[in-house]
Amino acid sequence: MKNIYTILTTLLLAFAWNSLFSQSYKIDVKINDLKDSEIYLGYYYAGKTYVKDTILLDANGKGTFTGDSLLDQGEYIIVLPSKNYIDILIGDDQEFSMETSTDNLANGLKIKGSAENLAFQDFQQFMNKKNVESSKIQSRLKVLSENSDSTQILKDQLNDLSSEVKKYWGKVILENEGNMLAVFIKAIKNIEIPKIEIPDDIQNKDSVRWFHSYNYNRQHYFDNIDFSDERILRTPFFNNKLETYFTKVIIQDPDTLIRYIDIIATKAESNEEMFQYIVRFFMNTYSSSNIMGMDKVIVHLAESYYLTDKVDWYDEESTTKLKEHVAKLRFNLIGNIAQDLKMETINEEYTQLHEIKAKYTLVYFWEPNCGHCKKVTPKVYELYQELSRDEFEVLAVYTQTDKQEWIKYINEEGYVDWINAWDPYNLTNFRFFYNIYSTPTIFLLDENKKIIAKRIGEETLRNILEIELGKKI
Repeated sequence: MKNIYTILTTLLLAFAWNSLFSQSYKIDVKINDLKDSEIYLGYYYAGKTYVKDTILLDANGKGTFTGDSLLDQGEYIIVLPSKNYIDILIGDDQEFSMETSTDNLANGLKIKGSAENLAFQDFQQFMNKKNVESSKIQSRLKVLSENSDSTQILKDQLNDLSSEVKKYWGKVILENEGNMLAVFIKAIKNIEIPKIEIPDDIQNKDSVRWFHSYNYNRQHYFDNIDFSDERILRTPFFNNKLETYFTKVIIQDPDTLIRYIDIIATKAESNEEMFQYIVRFFMNTYSSSNIMGMDKVIVHLAESYYLTDKVDWYDEESTTKLKEHVAKLRFNLIGNIAQDLKMETINEEYTQLHEIKAKYTLVYFWEPNCGHCKKVTPKVYELYQELSRDEFEVLAVYTQTDKQEWIKYINEEGYVDWINAWDPYNLTNFRFFYNIYSTPTIFLLDENKKIIAKRIGEETLRNILEIELGKKI
């Protein structure tokens, strides 16, 4: 009897432990008017949706999503064959049931066993109701004159509605602190920019207000985001929030971007998944950027993160390729002094880049048989003819090794008065220092041989020179 009692006690304790610390998920679904159909459990990640699980509803529209491990917490969707879907939250409660019908999918939803999703449902219904009220007021405002009494009344109603929504949001956040619902609401909540008092003697008050709003938004944009909480990754808006901040809020200057990249990366360092996501986001964003100078950001990301012990997910082959890529970029970043080049000229003399005396120098890498070069070279040469030598000089570097072909083409086309040079044995290692992988490639230098523009077209080159020289060319 004593042994039986011990066994029963052990079994009961094991059952209680499994109930308290269940490591599985079980979501019972019933779609009343949908039978023998496949539905999906999906989740949000990096601005996209992915399928986590698939089930086939039976003849009664019933089915169960289940797994032997917990789902990563976040916002999920249940997708029907019609592509309509229901948003749900996956938090601590991962065993619950839901019932609805296709003709009233969201509003007719009944949930049991998940207090968090019931609160989420209430939140959605509240917001839908308030959005309808707001739309009606705004529609009425559009047909009224700005100074009418009715206009002010409607604006006051909008302010009251906004206050009601803010108060409700605060209440829901407080009641669900620590839950996925609170994380969700905080993340979609815009920051409130405080008003400032501007002295009467200050001119351009609108500009002062704009700068205050911009600066405050830049500094506090992520106040409601906890970068140590990876749950925020599995929402539909976090990736867009990052993109908006780093493409529209922050000035697209490499040094400014680097500063704020480091701020965000530091905030995320305490959470491995979040940190990995953030760093990858930055590398993918700036590796594909069409904005000139963003390779400086790539070099910083590599040297500060990818090529350090902060990153352990990069394999050896990828690391080696990145090191080689960064080595080629490092010497020709915007703002750097261009690597000096001592090359043989077409007259079998020598010229040296850093000894060229001109306010602006163009280093132009090209070849006669390059189709794009044949279009660009005449335009660059035309620009060269329009400026004086103390204003603008061109070092035209032939990148190949057929001297006769080079000389013949220059003489036929008349490109004889700018500095024609070559390095057939690559003694200057110009392909490495200037990362020459295609032609034509343009580098514009100032009088100190600092790189101020690179890999630009002729029209952009002309525009830059017009601005720098202060005259129409």
